[in-house]
Amino acid sequence: MTDIAARLMRGLVVFFLVASLAPVLFGWQSQVVMSGSMMPALRPGDVVIVEPTGADQAVPGVMVLVDNPARPDSTLIHRVVEHAPGKALITKGDANKDIDSTPVPESSVIGLPRLLVPYIGLPALWLHEHRYGLLALTGLAGLALMFVPSVTKNDRPDSYRRGRRRR
Repeated sequence: MTDIAARLMRGLVVFFLVASLAPVLFGWQSQVVMSGSMMPALRPGDVVIVEPTGADQAVPGVMVLVDNPARPDSTLIHRVVEHAPGKALITKGDANKDIDSTPVPESSVIGLPRLLVPYIGLPALWLHEHRYGLLALTGLAGLALMFVPSVTKNDRPDSYRRGRRRR
């Protein structure tokens, strides 16, 4: 791998990490997508940056991050289908055939996804799924990338260097 390619790869990794973590400084939340229920809009391993909002902005057609009413201590990003009686939302994953079985109380709305950072959350997904081999391989590849020796024109021995051409 050339020096330029190694620098580009390191730069992209740093950029995506900063892009997925910097909004947290402004009170926003980052969330790793853990399932394919919102494909193709969101893929497992993507990181979604969520702006905290109230239920008043959770209108039909909009994706929302909510406390999952069917699984305590977990969250859910699905699209609002409609408002149900009793201050609740009916939601559905884009890849799902049916609406979610449990309405979401409006008080469970955490926020609206505003930014998508693709693939940067894959290591967290692999850890969650106990795919330690992929996690280790990615970690080793990342470490190797940090220590790729760079060979540039200036690294050649003096006997190979050419002098400047003068006209």
